Amino acid sequence: MDYTILSLGILIAPDRTAEQSMTPPEPRLCRDLSEASSRFSFQTYVFSSEDYDHHTGMLLGWRWQNGAWVRQSMPLPDIVYDRTFFHSKRDRLQCEEALSAIHARKAHQRINGSLPSKPIVYTRLAEDDTLARHIPPTTRYVTEELASFLASHGGKALIKPAAGMQGRGVILIRQSLWDDTVAVKGRTRDNRSFERIFPNLVELKKRLARFMGNSPFLLQPYLNLRDDKERPYDIRALLQKNGEGKWRLTGTAARIGRSGSLTSNLHGGGEVSDSCTLLSANFGKPMAERLLRKIHTISGHTAIRLEHGFGRFGELAMDFGIEPDGSIWLLEVNSKPGREAFRQTAPLTAYTASIERPIHYARYLKDRLSPTFTASESPYDLCQPHR
Repeated sequence: MDYTILSLGILIAPDRTAEQSMTPPEPRLCRDLSEASSRFSFQTYVFSSEDYDHHTGMLLGWRWQNGAWVRQSMPLPDIVYDRTFFHSKRDRLQCEEALSAIHARKAHQRINGSLPSKPIVYTRLAEDDTLARHIPPTTRYVTEELASFLASHGGKALIKPAAGMQGRGVILIRQSLWDDTVAVKGRTRDNRSFERIFPNLVELKKRLARFMGNSPFLLQPYLNLRDDKERPYDIRALLQKNGEGKWRLTGTAARIGRSGSLTSNLHGGGEVSDSCTLLSANFGKPMAERLLRKIHTISGHTAIRLEHGFGRFGELAMDFGIEPDGSIWLLEVNSKPGREAFRQTAPLTAYTASIERPIHYARYLKDRLSPTFTASESPYDLCQPHR
């Protein structure tokens, strides 16, 4: 079937240090999307809000050509794939202004919506009776409430940024049963690991105040999410919509942290494993398969709940922790998921699908605007992941 050539713009945050050469923030993803989209009648390019001229309506972008990124004048996008990770509110506002101005000249669709802050997401999911049992008790960190939280959760608590990612700023607090000391371990805001013992809770609170600054943090119970080798791990599930606008589970992968580490994030030195293989080693294969089916079901229900609350999405990644007794906890939902865990897991069918599905969904979003488009959308019909 012949398709009209569409323009797919991969939106990134402004890089104020960039000059005449360019490497996108996610170089492999941008490259693989560019190469794959050309097979499906898309011209794909990377751009930021600073590449749009509000006066002339011209847009510059970076295209992947002959093994290099080339700066060119580009048509305004039909579809925008938002991969922005902002460092300031100013950049965020500038981006929204540019997209609004572009849309006024040429209407476009976005592959994905955006999620609000973690506390709002947790609250919305916990309101669902099916999901509530899988959402860790979560509250905003308040200095005055730390002591009572520790007392009601066995002297242990986990603190993490309300807007954090990649395991940065996550802290485990363990209060001694024998004296006033408090042991702390975690990762700094620039993702370096640390451990320290404070003489008492008062001194810890002072240090936490300096560590957090004005940024909001969350407080959760510490969950035993470790494998039989005492390594932290989680299961990432990637849901994406296909060319019919229906949710599909693209795949799952296990992310394993180093022994003694607090997080399993790959940026903190973790590794990747096949999720069924890892869970089978810890629970046996029959139980592992039941756990993965349950994760599949929870993922689909979560996608439904989030779309009802926050609008349309094209892809969502969900990170699950599993305790030794088989309890499943939904730890995180990400509307701008990476693919590295799937790229490192053989076979590469899930990774290939993770690249191609946004392209197919982009075509669907464009086609559904046509008066001749009559296919009914059934977005919550999940199927088994790619094998």
